[in-house]
Amino acid sequence: MLEDGHSLLMKKIEKIVHENKGTFLTFTEETSRPKSEHIKLALNLVLCGRRGAGKTSAAKAILGQTEFDSVSNPSECVKHQGEVCGRWVSLVELPALYGKPHEAVMEESFRCISICDPEGVHAFILVLPVGPLTDEDKGELKTIQNIFSSRVDDFTLILFTVESDPAAPAFVNFIRENRDRDIQGLLQSCGGRHVVLNLKDKQQIPELLDEVEKMRVEGSRCFSKDMFTRAQMEKVVEQENMNTRVKLN
Repeated sequence: MLEDGHSLLMKKIEKIVHENKGTFLTFTEETSRPKSEHIKLALNLVLCGRRGAGKTSAAKAILGQTEFDSVSNPSECVKHQGEVCGRWVSLVELPALYGKPHEAVMEESFRCISICDPEGVHAFILVLPVGPLTDEDKGELKTIQNIFSSRVDDFTLILFTVESDPAAPAFVNFIRENRDRDIQGLLQSCGGRHVVLNLKDKQQIPELLDEVEKMRVEGSRCFSKDMFTRAQMEKVVEQENMNTRVKLN
């Protein structure tokens, strides 16, 4: 009975092959999954900085949108999503942290990281206009580094925003030949990673994503919730050690 069934099946296969003139499809593990070069992983980007309007303008430019479904709240994390240059991009606007109560800073920072969980943050995009850093800018940078730890520098890219040709001598000279210690120190802390984005023509968006992708490939990691938690634990231990030393003295 089993042999008859097998014989009948083989005859049906021979008939199908004959009808298709001998052509057939070979299915292997290699052909069952897409080629790796065609896979573009989604990116989680956090826009940070003191200026809320600047972050929102940058988010709209990157996603190619003029309006957002969710209205940006200057005091809370806001997430926007869209397809950019053939990949899915999530943008989280981190509200300004400098000058806020510690509890509020911790809450928004943790919410920011949680929104990007489980993949984590592929890049913190620090949005700044081309110009000297203000005291508020410096305070914001210090707050971000204190909360996320110095490790955040490895995931930071500076996005200088302009509304004209970014190749104009004034902008080029400011970035490349700037002798301002604050700007120099900022660029050095994040490995010199920066992009000058024209908010009007948005021609530098592919360059921005390429820089983020380069960071992801070279680092093979992202800033995760575990890293954030570990940073907080290290601060607690450091504070306890400091208190112990004070008591001993």
